[in-house]
Amino acid sequence: MTNNINHLREIVDQAWVQHSKDHFRAPTAKDMEVLIKTCLIPLALKTQNDSFTFVHELKQEMHADLKYVESLEKEIDELESDKAEFSNMYDMLLQECVSNDVMCSYLHSLSDLDAHTD
Repeated sequence: MTNNINHLREIVDQAWVQHSKDHFRAPTAKDMEVLIKTCLIPLALKTQNDSFTFVHELKQEMHADLKYVESLEKEIDELESDKAEFSNMYDMLLQECVSNDVMCSYLHSLSDLDAHTD
C-alpha cells in the first residue's frame, strides 16, 4: 500500500508540474485515464474479491493523500509568511539606505559649505 501511495504522490507531483506548465488547465481525459490505469485499476484488482477491503484501502489512500496535501498547504503558508517577513526586512533596509543617503547628502552639503566659507 505504501508503494501505491508513493506512486500516487509521484503521479500527483507530475500532474502538478504539468498543470503548472499549462497555466492551470483542467485535467484532460488522458490525465484521468492515466490516473485510473495506474491507481484505481491495480487497487481494484488487488481487492476484487472483497469490496469492503477495496473501499477501506481507497479511504486509507485518500486519507494519506489528504494529509500530504495539507502538509503542502502548511508549507505554502510558511513560505508566504517568510516572504512577508523578508519583504518587511527589505523595506526596512531600503528605508535605512534612503535615510543614510539623505544624511550623506546633507553632510556633504555642510562640508561644501565649510569649504566655501574657508
